[in-house]
Amino acid sequence: MDRSCIYKLTDSERDQLAGGLAKINYDTQGGQAYITDLRMAAASTLPRRIIDIVSEQRASLHPKPYLIFENLPVDEHVFTTPDPQVFLPACKSGTISENVIMMFASLIGEPYSVEFEGANIVNNLIPGVKTKGEYTGLGSDVELDFHIENAALKCLADLNVSPLGLMLTGVRHDRNGPMTRLADARKALDLLDANDVSCLRQPLYQIKVPYRWRKQGTYITPAIPMVCGSTSFPEINAVFYPDMVEALDPRAARAMKNFHDAIKAVSIGIAIKPGILAYVDNRFTLHARDRFSASLDDFNNPVRWVQRVFVANSLWGYRQLQRVKSRVFLPQETRAC
Repeated sequence: MDRSCIYKLTDSERDQLAGGLAKINYDTQGGQAYITDLRMAAASTLPRRIIDIVSEQRASLHPKPYLIFENLPVDEHVFTTPDPQVFLPACKSGTISENVIMMFASLIGEPYSVEFEGANIVNNLIPGVKTKGEYTGLGSDVELDFHIENAALKCLADLNVSPLGLMLTGVRHDRNGPMTRLADARKALDLLDANDVSCLRQPLYQIKVPYRWRKQGTYITPAIPMVCGSTSFPEINAVFYPDMVEALDPRAARAMKNFHDAIKAVSIGIAIKPGILAYVDNRFTLHARDRFSASLDDFNNPVRWVQRVFVANSLWGYRQLQRVKSRVFLPQETRAC
């Protein structure tokens, strides 16, 4: 793991941050007043070095593939795990985890949610019996292979809403749970020969729209490159879990396989535990989650509880979506560009 991407708060810094967050009421809709409260609290409670790190990431002159923050404040007690779509304050003693992830998301960009990903601004990623076979954050029985979040949406008319990045933090840790894996595509491209890189840069791939974004029928992008831009600052369009990408000729298929192998070779694993927050730059960093068997607590609820927030540069691109709550959106019917 690249230690230059890891930042640990001291105990005194953690406690000062906890004191500031405890005064802020979590707003499930992500209203602007709540966002402003978090940004003002960050200025007075976070150390300057942390503010500088997230500000540099937002500016994106030399973005890091991921940021990992350690020794963050946590909720004092977590009693059980809720239904993923329901905010139940009784499940834990406070809303520190929600305020932590929203504060950092608000410093890097504009936090938002999509209703079918999570009914509230902070999404609860909790494995379920009905969802265990899904290739989503709610699955468990299948490996969620490396992907750029909502990569296909970059190429749909009026619907370029692939996130800038995503935040993940732990609320409850399952010791038998999975690793989350991150891969800097720049390092993977360095492992490939020139012919493979040339193929990846050509419009030889079509990506299927994630099924929850399909209103009717099957939607797929036009032919697009998998890699755009320079090798130092690329933008990646890739999804490696099953039946999501069609390579248009054998050379393209071979280059895609070699890229996938290289992605796995350079990846790092992290356990998303309480007190840890990970930011993933969705432009050139792919993420994955291992297959696992979910442990249950005394209430027969899953032990694993991870929270996620999507981050955008701005919410201008979301103006075509239905605004269900302040920062929670619902897509309309899509059409290919």
